[in-house]
Amino acid sequence: MEVNREHIRALLFEKITGSISEEDDRLVTAAIESDAAVAAMWHNIRQELDNDKGRRFIAGIDETRGWNNVKPQLQPRSKIFSLQKWRMAAAVALLIIAAGGAWYFSGRNISPGPPALPLAKNTLQLRLSDGKDIPLSSSASNTITAGSMKLVTNGNSLTYTAPENTTDEWATLMVPGKLDYKIVLKDGTEVWLNSLSSLRFPYAFRGSNREVYLSGEAYFKVAKNEHQPFIVHAGETTVEVLGTSFNIQAYEPGNVITSLVEGAVVSSRKDVKVKLSPGYQSVYEDGKFTTTSFDTYNTLSWMDGTTHFRDEKLSSIAVIISRWFEVPVIFDNPALANETLSGAIDKRKPLDVFLTNIAISSGVQYYYKGNVLHLK
Repeated sequence: MEVNREHIRALLFEKITGSISEEDDRLVTAAIESDAAVAAMWHNIRQELDNDKGRRFIAGIDETRGWNNVKPQLQPRSKIFSLQKWRMAAAVALLIIAAGGAWYFSGRNISPGPPALPLAKNTLQLRLSDGKDIPLSSSASNTITAGSMKLVTNGNSLTYTAPENTTDEWATLMVPGKLDYKIVLKDGTEVWLNSLSSLRFPYAFRGSNREVYLSGEAYFKVAKNEHQPFIVHAGETTVEVLGTSFNIQAYEPGNVITSLVEGAVVSSRKDVKVKLSPGYQSVYEDGKFTTTSFDTYNTLSWMDGTTHFRDEKLSSIAVIISRWFEVPVIFDNPALANETLSGAIDKRKPLDVFLTNIAISSGVQYYYKGNVLHLK
């Protein structure tokens, strides 16, 4: 069976979004069964979109805006396509910015740009109280004796044991760009660290409080202990809990966001205290606190190695690119910083995949000069 693959590509997006007609559904189903290339395309689309995350994001896509962004980038197509089909395909294309290649647009003669710069060498490590750095693997399982600590690495997580009589000894876990890492503290508290983040913690919690220091972003699942509150020092703020789950973003000391998933926390700065309920976050900026609701899915997506954004300024996306891929970003045209995009970045895939698809969906071009990424 011969099929027009360009037509089928558009129908595949309609099929995954549930907007396909019965007649077109029969056509595309037959094409999937008879054409290996079409079957591969269908597999890729389902892998990216046929899940709760994909369906949730599709529901929020602005179809008209997606079409307006992509339309200028497309070459004239056969009359067999309707504008309605291409509107849907273009809108959904914004969602798959983080897909493993620009296969949907493979019919176009688009240069993928220069090869991606090599990433900075991973430096996942634990710095002990005596200043010694212990390199950690993000994949291998291993047992390491480091002073009075016994470290056990398993994939992208770390557990440890330390003598009960340990006093005044601290360690710092440092996570580089492109990685995220989990540590289980002595009391059983679980902490997931995002890229370019660090956590300073004591070998053992002694005294009236359990205190740690965060730079960057982390998700905490705190072990309950009514007699020993857990305190996170993050930037210019502190967060106090007894046992709960929350996310803190504190890459800049004067800009700290605490998002409560479960339980209760109190964010404070000097004499100002803000108590949060689940589903709300405190935003500390310019020396003041504000409280807003937040989307748990978007806020915690980094724990899956991705970050999702909707109508986000390119300036904010550039910050994530710089943080996750350890490359400075410069706007050749400053006005581009205020352009908004919807999509996702996957740190497990080459940066150029994301950049090439941005060029396709929005027209924003890129190039490297030395070790700097330029957007124009």
